[in-house]
Amino acid sequence: MFVRSRMSKDCVCVSPQESLKAAYGVLKERAFEGLPVTDNGRVVGIVTLWDILTRLAETDETESYLEKTRVAEVMTRQPITIREEEIIEEAALLMDRYDINLLPVVNSRDEVVGVITQSDFFKVFVEMLGLERPGTRISLIVEDRVGQLARVTDIIRRKGVSIISMVTFDPGRASGDVVIRVDTIDSKPVVDALVEAGFRVTHVSQVWA
Repeated sequence: MFVRSRMSKDCVCVSPQESLKAAYGVLKERAFEGLPVTDNGRVVGIVTLWDILTRLAETDETESYLEKTRVAEVMTRQPITIREEEIIEEAALLMDRYDINLLPVVNSRDEVVGVITQSDFFKVFVEMLGLERPGTRISLIVEDRVGQLARVTDIIRRKGVSIISMVTFDPGRASGDVVIRVDTIDSKPVVDALVEAGFRVTHVSQVWA
């Protein structure tokens, strides 16, 4: 999965010479948290709702301040960006590492072609975990040894059940949590087989779309 396939293409940009009033109007009207600031199509900064509101809190002349102040005066310069051909995991890593909720996406000419936001990642998360498909969610503890996940999937295969999604949490420990969603409502045969094979099942629940 690549950034270009999950980015928001409905990207509104502002000029560094635009007034804060204009930028603030766009943010409120479109319910955006931030906007890329571009000069000749290239990203030169990011202006967020937080940037504007924190400065408004410091003045008593709200309307005048918004009209007179340029975006360039409050924007974050040299923002983090990502190329559209990068994998989606790289975008998530950058946003987490730098604690940002708006990541401009650029093409090979460094022109803005979209943005990735936290909302986009919520959609990716739902899709990756198969949350919109009915089935059963099974949590189990799996030792961090070669072939253990293969054993789990083989047990499920032998029960004639398809796997919708599988994720691991806290990898690198002696044992980690594995969450599997399987395409069946009658999960008891699968669960019993996993337990019989020595796996510790910690939670089982139905998943309804």
